[in-house]
Amino acid sequence: MLLNRLLRQGLNRLDRLGRQDGERGNAMIAVIGLLGVTSIITMTVTGATVQALGYTSLTRAGVQSNAAAEAGVDAMLAALYSNACPSTGQLTATQGSVDPGLTGTAASAPFFRATIAYRISTAAAWTNGCPIDAATQIRIQSTGFAADEGVAESASAGDASAVQAVYAWVPGANTAAVTGAAVFSYGTPGLANSLELLSFNGNQANVIVAEGNILCSNSVYVQGDIVAANGNIQLDNTCSAGGKVWASGTVTLQGNKTIGGDVIAAGTGLTRIDPSTRIGGGVYARGEIDSWGQRCTTGATGWDAAGDACSVARNTGANPVFFNRADVVAPTRPTWVDVNFVASDWQTRGWTVRTWTGSCTIDNRTVSSAAVTAISGYTTPTVMDMRGCSSFTISSSAKWTLTMRTDITFILPRTANIEDFTAVSSTGVDRALRFITPDTVADGRPTATGCGRIDINNQNELEAPIAVIVYSPCPVYNSNQLTWRGQYYASNVYFSNNSELTYVPIGIPGFDLGNGAGGPGGGGAVGGPAQPGRPGALVEYTDIAPPA
Repeated sequence: MLLNRLLRQGLNRLDRLGRQDGERGNAMIAVIGLLGVTSIITMTVTGATVQALGYTSLTRAGVQSNAAAEAGVDAMLAALYSNACPSTGQLTATQGSVDPGLTGTAASAPFFRATIAYRISTAAAWTNGCPIDAATQIRIQSTGFAADEGVAESASAGDASAVQAVYAWVPGANTAAVTGAAVFSYGTPGLANSLELLSFNGNQANVIVAEGNILCSNSVYVQGDIVAANGNIQLDNTCSAGGKVWASGTVTLQGNKTIGGDVIAAGTGLTRIDPSTRIGGGVYARGEIDSWGQRCTTGATGWDAAGDACSVARNTGANPVFFNRADVVAPTRPTWVDVNFVASDWQTRGWTVRTWTGSCTIDNRTVSSAAVTAISGYTTPTVMDMRGCSSFTISSSAKWTLTMRTDITFILPRTANIEDFTAVSSTGVDRALRFITPDTVADGRPTATGCGRIDINNQNELEAPIAVIVYSPCPVYNSNQLTWRGQYYASNVYFSNNSELTYVPIGIPGFDLGNGAGGPGGGGAVGGPAQPGRPGALVEYTDIAPPA
């Protein structure tokens, strides 16, 4: 408007001058010149305005798309922290999910697209998908899209932005199958001589026997349940349980002891309970009860079931006390889980399988060999296949301390001897140690053909937070100051001479060892849910080119 007004004023003045001086031609030339200058100024201003508008839209689109890309990284991190990694390995959001006021095509336009990948070492290639147990790093790549695209072709570069974030991956605690009892003995176990089975962190230390009787002689404390799924239970002297005592047959409790839960005898025979026993729950017997000759007076002479039941209630603190009850339920008999070794199954779960080439005896001469010292250097989950040995021994002369930087599994022959062995975690992170003798026949029973025994003796110790599982279709013997954290699953498990086991369920990858409780119908894993892995420290955060 200002330019137009100046132009009109100039024309009028020139016209007056022309009339006054009689030089109209010269005035017209001046007018034309002024028009040319004005046109140049107008085009310059218009071009600058258009350029500024394109630059502004470019900046706006870039800010919007970059913010959307960063939001995709945050959304993927939130999914990982909540153990909700998308099964496809990709998270997406639309503009409509961000701005509910949008409708139609604008609402369905993408806001971000984020993908996850992992690798098991810095030298390994990235694998698309949610991280596995063996992962050490994760990579999130996220592309964000602008809600307001650039208005010119030159501004379209800001319509999409992409970022890449690399984080360390912290493995979860007990991410393998968290199943099984503290001690599962398919046949009759040995429980004697200063044995303690301790619960830890909500994991109830249960002893479960599938076939056979349970006889505990002295100085044993099981902090969880003692369950005989197809047999009788006899606890003598100071054998106690923090949980229930449950037999498909009869129960005999003799001597001064404490039972923290119920006493359940589903057999029709005679259940005998010493009045010096302390019972925190009730007594449920399908048959009759004998209180070792102490009974309430009922008027009857000689043995009297009602008088004995009365004495049990009065002296032991049990409440209620039932006998001759047809509705008493036996524990579910668990089946044996056949665990064979298939190398490819472990490899698909991220394990490195190595065939043992060292000596079959680790002693004071071989403990410094390259094969032995290499185990302490492994940083990704590793299986040591030792079946080439007819037997395997860790000798007390070696005094071997295994420093664990990752999970280690030993696949053992059918005879093994472990003496004076210690395992420690290098960084204080949970590590799983497994000693497995494979059961090669899938028949639901421990295959004992060719068995020797697994002998664990002479001051073996696992320092927290390492936990172990010993699996074998052969007998396992423990003696002489065993201090371990973990669980046992074997044809027969024997303890003696100052053994202590703190129950930490780690299971075996790919196998369900049962619910650990032995109750009817199962009740879920005793230890509760596993703790998932999570993102750790940020390693790298960079802008990358948006995918085509």
